[in-house]
Amino acid sequence: MGTLSDVNFLVKGYRGGNYICPLANPNFSPKQNIVLPEPLSEIGYLYAHGCKGLLFLDDYRGHCLIWNPSSGEHKVLPPSSLEKLSPPAVDNRFFLCSGFGFDSKSEDYKAVKFLRNYFKDEFGFNQEVVQIDEKDRIQHQVEVYSLNRDSWKPISFPQQARSFFEPATYIDGVHYWMAYDRSGKGLIISFDYADEKFSSFPLPHYFVFGKHSVHLMEFEGSLAAALYPFRGTVTFDIWVRKGNSWTQKFTTEPVPGAQRLLGFLNKGEQMFIEGSNNQLLLYECATKEMKDIGIRNDNPGTMHITHYVETSVQLNSGSLAKKRKLHDLPDIKNKKV
Repeated sequence: MGTLSDVNFLVKGYRGGNYICPLANPNFSPKQNIVLPEPLSEIGYLYAHGCKGLLFLDDYRGHCLIWNPSSGEHKVLPPSSLEKLSPPAVDNRFFLCSGFGFDSKSEDYKAVKFLRNYFKDEFGFNQEVVQIDEKDRIQHQVEVYSLNRDSWKPISFPQQARSFFEPATYIDGVHYWMAYDRSGKGLIISFDYADEKFSSFPLPHYFVFGKHSVHLMEFEGSLAAALYPFRGTVTFDIWVRKGNSWTQKFTTEPVPGAQRLLGFLNKGEQMFIEGSNNQLLLYECATKEMKDIGIRNDNPGTMHITHYVETSVQLNSGSLAKKRKLHDLPDIKNKKV
């Protein structure tokens, strides 16, 4: 298509429906929204993860596809591998969160999805695939998709985590999610797309549960955590992960009208911010000037920004993936043992 050559960022949001809006250089002016692939045009809220010019779009019911916004080509992914592993009396289930990244060792794009099952009775499961939380009667499962293989496979759920949260962030082959362990303590779970293994490490010691919100993002090639208060005057405490420790990089001055930090530009000199009216703002740290980009959402916390670069990657070479239809999770809410 060639219409995105001047674009470095894509904004994913929801305003009467899902939208993807490109921001044009050099002033981040919003361009016309990109038309979503037809299979997703009528679906509710979507998650979006970008990597090397491709977008992975999915929802809580298991609909998912990979899309090249530049060429318009998309690939509907096969049904979940986890359906046949689910117990016969699950009361309800949904996909909790997801990720998308690149495995540089095998030159392969991969996606990861987390399924949460709620059930009432006790079952026996393969512990390498399924983790059961006896307290809340919740069963978690995880699967990984390989574009090279065009298939999903189940993997082990990270034992130390109980809940995951979007938005996540992707940096150089590794995905990071905010999570809570079984005692309710906050932590970060990482997933390496090359070895398909999970790891975990603590949040900055400054974090206080119930006092701070956390947003994970990239800062100069490293993982950063932006901590900010739930209420009152908003200042952002920026912590950067180097090796096995956190270092406090800087603390911003109070940012009027800010609700959530979305990302940095120019080594922290500028910030993308979601404002108190669910609008996208560009904040100049030195001058404290705030620019309204002109993009708004219906609901708070549903805006996401991803880096973008055009790619010529073809998604359907030698496959019949274009003929696939989106697959819902089976209706199991009323299913009995």
